Amino acid sequence: MQMPLPFVGNRIITKLMLVKYFSPQQSIFYQCLYMKSLIELNFTASARRASVLALVLGLLMLPSTLMGQTDVSRVDERLANSADAQVERLLAEMTLEEKVSLCHANSKFTIAGVARLGIAEMCMSDGPHGVREEISRDSWKSAGWTNDFSTYLPPLTGVAASFDPEMAKLHGSVLGAEARERNKDVILGPGCNLARNPLYGRNFEYLGEDPYLASVLIVPEIKAIQANDVAACAKHYALNTQELNRHGVNAQPSERTLREIYLPAFEAAVKEANVLTIMGAYNEFRGTNCNQSKHLIMDILKGEWGFTGLVMTDWDCDINSRDAAINSLDIEMGTRKPSYDQYFLANPFLKMLKSGDVLLAVLDDKVRRILRVQIAIGMMDENRMPGSRGSKQHQEKARRIIENGIVLLKNESDRLPLNRDQLKTILVMGPNADVAHGRGGGSSQVKTPFEITPLDGLKKKLGDDVKVIHLKAAPPASAGLPPIGADFIATRHPGAGTPACKILVYDDTKREKQSSIFWSPSARLRFDDGEMHHQRLVANLVPLRDGKHLFRVEADGVVELRVNGKKMLSSSQATLGEELEAEVELKKGRSYKVQLNYDGNQGYTLGWNAPGNPYVDETVYLKAANEADAVIYFGGLNHSYDREADDRANMKLPGNQDYVIPKLLEANPNTVVWMVAGSAVEMPWVNQVDSVLWGWYGGMFTGQAYADVLLGDVVPSGKMPFTLPRKLADNPHVHLKDYDAENCFYREGVMMGYRWFDEKEIMPMFPFGHGLSYSTFEFSDLEVSSKQFDPGDKLTVTFTIKNAGSVAAAEVGQVYVEDMASSVARPRKELKGFKKVWLKSGESKSVDVELNHRSFAFWDESTNSWKVEPGKFQIHVGDSVSGIKLRGVITAK
Repeated sequence: MQMPLPFVGNRIITKLMLVKYFSPQQSIFYQCLYMKSLIELNFTASARRASVLALVLGLLMLPSTLMGQTDVSRVDERLANSADAQVERLLAEMTLEEKVSLCHANSKFTIAGVARLGIAEMCMSDGPHGVREEISRDSWKSAGWTNDFSTYLPPLTGVAASFDPEMAKLHGSVLGAEARERNKDVILGPGCNLARNPLYGRNFEYLGEDPYLASVLIVPEIKAIQANDVAACAKHYALNTQELNRHGVNAQPSERTLREIYLPAFEAAVKEANVLTIMGAYNEFRGTNCNQSKHLIMDILKGEWGFTGLVMTDWDCDINSRDAAINSLDIEMGTRKPSYDQYFLANPFLKMLKSGDVLLAVLDDKVRRILRVQIAIGMMDENRMPGSRGSKQHQEKARRIIENGIVLLKNESDRLPLNRDQLKTILVMGPNADVAHGRGGGSSQVKTPFEITPLDGLKKKLGDDVKVIHLKAAPPASAGLPPIGADFIATRHPGAGTPACKILVYDDTKREKQSSIFWSPSARLRFDDGEMHHQRLVANLVPLRDGKHLFRVEADGVVELRVNGKKMLSSSQATLGEELEAEVELKKGRSYKVQLNYDGNQGYTLGWNAPGNPYVDETVYLKAANEADAVIYFGGLNHSYDREADDRANMKLPGNQDYVIPKLLEANPNTVVWMVAGSAVEMPWVNQVDSVLWGWYGGMFTGQAYADVLLGDVVPSGKMPFTLPRKLADNPHVHLKDYDAENCFYREGVMMGYRWFDEKEIMPMFPFGHGLSYSTFEFSDLEVSSKQFDPGDKLTVTFTIKNAGSVAAAEVGQVYVEDMASSVARPRKELKGFKKVWLKSGESKSVDVELNHRSFAFWDESTNSWKVEPGKFQIHVGDSVSGIKLRGVITAK
């Protein structure tokens, strides 16, 4: 067996190195591991006895939290059943090189195995809401499989909107079973980050803005995944709240902000769900990448919380070998290096180990964690669960989740549900009426066997009895030359999966040196920086009909258009407001490569007049709206805007939605607006419309669930998991000027989300926790189990909810706590409990919500602990943070 350091028996040097490189807690931890490795060597009996004594003493010194959590489950049974002995046996037989090979990727989504010892490759997969299609072993290209379809689940925002742990459990059970059937060992989810900034591109992947809501829902999600012999991966640890310079932005919150807002969901994942793996975030934390942050990983995660699983990077993180190694990163994935052997935890790490610059105990800790996870999920168990995929049961779960997450924001005049007997003609409009979203969003994309769009769902629901007209609104003439519509664009954004034009950026007019690439959902680009821009727009266009197509270009400066390499038009003195045209004969269904070269400083638009254009002007759609019995407008965002790698520029609805919706409302007051989005949007027309719903990216049964809610077969019961501001300027990151590419200071502190709006007395458009029903509810009989409590006590808040309406429905009782007099600034209300109850018409139920020490505590930076101050606390009970129905006061001793 190899010596752990290139010295013989010099424990003084070992101890000095431990003290030098590690905190006292880390030093004790690694000394225990090191002493254990010494015991296994062929030292004298006296040396072994001394090592045993050191090991025992070290273990006695370890905090109890380092021993992990106990929970009766298949995972824990394996770990309790001689797992440590198996790990130590494997560790003793592994070479140094084999150990290091487990600490870094050996393909896009695997780490190496050790075949001679029966250790298989460990396979990972993206899939926070569906197992991702198979990727090529060494590239991001699709592997081209035809049997890698997966159930497309609603993203976690839809789960959060349910305010129901049962929906999280259903969500996790499908992910775990389908990952296992696909022979995956780790599913890279769920996401534990929060929606601090409504512009953040990945809000749709997470569980809203509230740390308590996210903490409650993340636990059943993880447990359900891991019950299928698949490791869940809680991500992205921590403070992953923007995509703007996501690889380099330096997050610098106060310790209190970190503990109270951004860590509770991760803490619950570790302490309550026993999550097996955690993925570090791209961003920096106080000057170093999160994956090698001593404070985040060693002090908190593996120290205070006693996390016994493994920590892995996201793909392509800014780390270095030494910091990543000694601060306890376990697996490095996806670094941009020519070969896997050049990863930071590959040959550079191996070199440090051989030189003695990093202790063998550091490596052994990583390998122990990796092997323990593999044992826990049954990778070495002949009776490992087989999993299942694409079953009717899984599809039913996907449908139930979205039904429970749909939010009825507004329903004046009780226009909803629609009365089917009064419907003969419905006009359906909006950019999300007939769009599937499963293949977009970035790493969360799902190859789904089918996806029912809202239009399809309504048509199937209404059958032949109701005429459903679908129209697409052309931009108004006042908007200038309309860009080529998405229906014609075959090029897809590689991450978003949505129609997009590829924009190549150059340093000069010769286009010899390309400086960058980006993707635009529109063929219209405008610049207001006064700089000269040298760009090339590239897109594949597919005509809908045979015939002559009139290409139209509006630009300033120098412009040239080519189709399949042939020059069609050019100008050296183009002017905005004047169009250049070229007519071309094109064939239906054939793909044509279009290239527009541009040199100017104001912008350009590529449009055309095409046979079969599905877009109609407003005279056509307004006439149809006026004649229809109802108009349903499916608006919102898509994965060109809600997606990994990019934040939105603003909160405005893209395209001409804010123009079309008011026009439709004037033409037909019986217009329902349905927003589909994973982040907040501005709705300047909201006071004009009677009925507004919010439906998320709803998974494979989106259209069916939407139709069931519109027609009343499903009563909406979802609640908004984040605040909907009236305008972007109302948000704290804008007000406090705390959103840039270099540093994020979290200046609002603990006043994030609805806390900010309460504190500043800003009226949002719709508050956190808001959601209506087709029924009405009454709250009464508030009782608290004790009017006084000691900080270690538990309290039960009891109240009654009655369904006072005429239909069976569900309501979410929400409990908020307010510290009425505190030595530190605290939010006016904080969610600390909730429960969803289903009630028949006229039925009442008593609801119990338990509160504990943390329900009343804040993080005291002077003592680095949770603190409850003596004094009065008000208990608020209601149906949203603004819809408080009951109040009571208790006193902390």
